[in-house]
Amino acid sequence: MPESALLSEASLLRGPLRAAVAAWLLCHAALTVAASGDAHDIYIEDYRLHIECSGRGAPAVILDAGLGGSSLEWVFVVERLRRLTKVCTYDRAGYGGSDTGPLPRTSSRIVSELKHLLESAGVAPPYVLAGHSFGGYNMQLFARRFPSLVAGLVLVDASHPDQVERFEAPPLNMVTAPNSRAGIVQFREQPPVSALLPPRLRIKVAEQAQRWKTRRTLSAELLSFRDSAAEVRAAPPLGAMPLVVLSRGRPEGQMTARKQAFEHLWSELQGELAASSSVAAHLVALGAGHQIHVEQPDVVAYGIAMLVTRARGGALSPARYAGRDDRAFRLADVVWLKDDLSVAPPAVLAVAPSLPCRGACTSARVGAP
Repeated sequence: MPESALLSEASLLRGPLRAAVAAWLLCHAALTVAASGDAHDIYIEDYRLHIECSGRGAPAVILDAGLGGSSLEWVFVVERLRRLTKVCTYDRAGYGGSDTGPLPRTSSRIVSELKHLLESAGVAPPYVLAGHSFGGYNMQLFARRFPSLVAGLVLVDASHPDQVERFEAPPLNMVTAPNSRAGIVQFREQPPVSALLPPRLRIKVAEQAQRWKTRRTLSAELLSFRDSAAEVRAAPPLGAMPLVVLSRGRPEGQMTARKQAFEHLWSELQGELAASSSVAAHLVALGAGHQIHVEQPDVVAYGIAMLVTRARGGALSPARYAGRDDRAFRLADVVWLKDDLSVAPPAVLAVAPSLPCRGACTSARVGAP
């Protein structure tokens, strides 16, 4: 387990931006998603991409799933945000309701498709982009290539452009991506769908994962994984793009010495992602593994809502969403490692001392407005 995952619950202190976001989340945490959002099937050349949006307002939030993932996994995040602003999920080419797309399936091609899709579907910029795992490559590249269209970026336990080479180096010597686009991806037993998803969604996600086009697309994205990483590295830097990095705090599987080294390096890479913008926050979701958006959706919704609020000039009113209830918000099982986003006066990033506090406590510092 990485040292940052051994920390206790953090106190999120009162401030205009955090109080506004928190009051809204408290009021709407129990919402359920509407039976159907505003769905579109848009042709990109001769193949269709599927996008579905809920809610109204700007900036629009765009959500991208991980390698082999489903847009349906964002259900809990969508239900928490759709009363705040427009929230859109989409199926990359080859997944869900979208047709298979041309090869190679690199982040560059995916970003071009997404830009065309948003324009054709009438989803106007600016956007707050959120990407999980490999989806983080796509959203990083979109933000770096089209910064004028982006109000903020949220990376959910996202891939780092140097991770493949870093995992291959000693002491791990671990190959995590193919060395060439030419190859065959061998499938083993499908990982179980999270039991936290509603039963009907679990069935649908499992069915989608078994489709030939899903497996073909997953293989194509994996075979191009190194190329996608290189595209992110070669893109212009984020600069002062508002950024929230959300990292897992609960490792999955048996904790061996090798697994501990893996998690330690993953934590280090996540910290580097948080340092890729001069205006960033980094939170660790202690109760979640890799699928933070499913296991701790409040954390993901909170991170996105902070950037929506910031894009609106910090004018999100608690009274608009929660009446006169302006209680301080306490986000359970979260540690703040960095905060340069606050529009409030500097607030201490406090860590409750109920559990041993190790390396990341030294990173908990005073946030800058």
